[in-house]
Amino acid sequence: MGGEFHGRWQQAEAGIGDYQAIFVPWYWQDEYRRPVAEGFALDNEEQAYAEAYGLTLEQMAWRRAKLAELEGPLLFKQEYPATAAEAFQMTGHDSFIKPEVVLAARKAENEAVGPLIIGADPARFGNDRFSLAWRKGRKVQKLESKGKIDVVAGANWVKQVIDTDKPARVFIDVGGVGAGVYDLLKSWGYAWEYGTTDPRKVVVPIDFSGTPQQSVMILPSGEERPGPYNRRAEMWMRSRDWLNEPGGADIPDDDGLQADACAPGYHYSSNSYLLIESKEAMRKRGMRSPDEWDAVALTFAEPVNENTPALDLNAGLGGGSAWA
Repeated sequence: MGGEFHGRWQQAEAGIGDYQAIFVPWYWQDEYRRPVAEGFALDNEEQAYAEAYGLTLEQMAWRRAKLAELEGPLLFKQEYPATAAEAFQMTGHDSFIKPEVVLAARKAENEAVGPLIIGADPARFGNDRFSLAWRKGRKVQKLESKGKIDVVAGANWVKQVIDTDKPARVFIDVGGVGAGVYDLLKSWGYAWEYGTTDPRKVVVPIDFSGTPQQSVMILPSGEERPGPYNRRAEMWMRSRDWLNEPGGADIPDDDGLQADACAPGYHYSSNSYLLIESKEAMRKRGMRSPDEWDAVALTFAEPVNENTPALDLNAGLGGGSAWA
């Protein structure tokens, strides 16, 4: 990660320049198989891995032997990657969202149930992407990213999506150029208003650096402990928990999305509040901005009612509210 080849790969994934991103996983190689010994059986982790990639017992027997030779999964993933994201893993990098749960979500098939929620992460710098994520319930239906578009073009794109897809809510990051995008949408009559019956009024501004809704976590025992430091950490935490829930999650089967989800690290403040690695810190170690997962995380900004936008919030969220 951070080397010239990694940078070229990320540009190719984003459609920048003349290179095309082509990845060949280890299991396409015929020689990576070995005879299956009598009594060979897969454990739970191996079963999930085999199902995710459609592997045979011969391939899994070879993988088990290679894992033992390399003394652990991290080096195996780097030397014999199943996805492009694994190929660029950095030894010692502790990602906030683990690759295993993202992989499971890439291979899952869940029905899209609930209100349509869109997260919008406008581009801030030259090589960043303006990303949109569409989520219904346990399924991220799609993601789209555009590079090098200005504030007006970005606002028009979001407007077109609202007019066409009629989401219950659009949460937009208003840091940097996002404020200009939101201001234009507001001037066009798309800003959210409580109790509105206008289906256009769905856009809610979200400040990544703002105060979280729940800065204190209450454990099942009743004990309180520090929670997320800001809104971005809170939304990333909610998206991680969503991936880990028993119902499972369904996201597009895309290496670039997985790279974004697993790229940021995390740390804790002096008061033990959770912080997600900033985009600026990621750039210093050669990583691109995780724009697409930021867009996914934005869909967890607030609970959204099934009846949105024609909702009387004075009556409370009731049983219809959902993270979806």
